[in-house]
Amino acid sequence: MVARKRIKARKPDSGQRIKATDVPNYDKNTPVFSLEKLQQGDYCLSALDQENKASFADAIYRRKSLTWGAIKQLPRHGLGTEKMPIHRIKAAIPPFITEDVTDFLVFRYHGMRPMVGYRQRDIFFVLWFDHDFTLYDH
Repeated sequence: MVARKRIKARKPDSGQRIKATDVPNYDKNTPVFSLEKLQQGDYCLSALDQENKASFADAIYRRKSLTWGAIKQLPRHGLGTEKMPIHRIKAAIPPFITEDVTDFLVFRYHGMRPMVGYRQRDIFFVLWFDHDFTLYDH
């Protein structure tokens, strides 16, 4: 009978190229804008006129080559973003937003008109378009 050799099990947290402790830095990525979580109602894309819809498309186009790190450095009323405390939002908070979320992010899409949402990794999920400045006190 032939003796079988056992294969040594490798540790899952190490290797030649990848280590489990390596965490991707999503601030080096460009943002991906998603309408997947957009809320229906007064602040939905469908409530916008053609000019606002075109401005939204232009806003994401202007940010296509910026990294999240660069966006953080830009003025909040320009191509940058600002944090908005969740308690300032007047609309119903979607049930998938967990209690650990304390702030939303705000981008300007048409002049000073804000779109509000949240970031997960390098994706910005738009929740509302505040086209009439009534979503929160400005």
